[in-house]
Amino acid sequence: MRDPRPILRLTARLWLGLMFWLVIGCDGQRLKPTVLLISLDGFRWDYLEKADTPNLDRLVSTGAKARALIPAFPTKTFPNHYTIITGLYPENHGIIANTMFDPAYGDTFMLSKRETVSDGRWYGGEPLWVTAEKQGRISATLFWPGSEAEIGGVRPTYWYQYDHDLPHADRINQILAWLDLPPDRRPIFITLYFPDTDDQGHRFGPDSQELATAI
Repeated sequence: MRDPRPILRLTARLWLGLMFWLVIGCDGQRLKPTVLLISLDGFRWDYLEKADTPNLDRLVSTGAKARALIPAFPTKTFPNHYTIITGLYPENHGIIANTMFDPAYGDTFMLSKRETVSDGRWYGGEPLWVTAEKQGRISATLFWPGSEAEIGGVRPTYWYQYDHDLPHADRINQILAWLDLPPDRRPIFITLYFPDTDDQGHRFGPDSQELATAI
């Protein structure tokens, strides 16, 4: 049997979490650090070599880069993103596919079906934004699987319904606006999600010019 690990490594960047600390001074006082978790969906391990990526290269050179990883099974957007945010495997948090039927609910969960995506009963475990809110901290989500639902009776302080067509500039400007809030309203944990590499990779393939442009 062929060793599956090389294939897993090739697909490991179906999801990419880049976590870094942003510490900004304000009025002579040092603000509490904010964790910004960014996902570039479908970003394969070798995509950094397929296009000019100065900003990502800078993160790598000033931070850390994993040599390899083993994603959660199945390597789909919702199961893996919810694994990242809860620390649980899909069989433990319940999001085992992008589309799944639950006989107990008599309903089908679909990532394209807002009624189920925003229904907290599908989501087990505790996302980091829920943990933060339970500790009296402020969290914000600009798109992340699970962030549209009230989970355990808790939502992020700031959140949006998913808008696939929201321009990158608007996404980034919203993050910057949150970071510019006064200390008592500023999030200490923020998520940000980009779908482009996943979209173009599925439509045109990993070696296409369309994907290189998305990168």
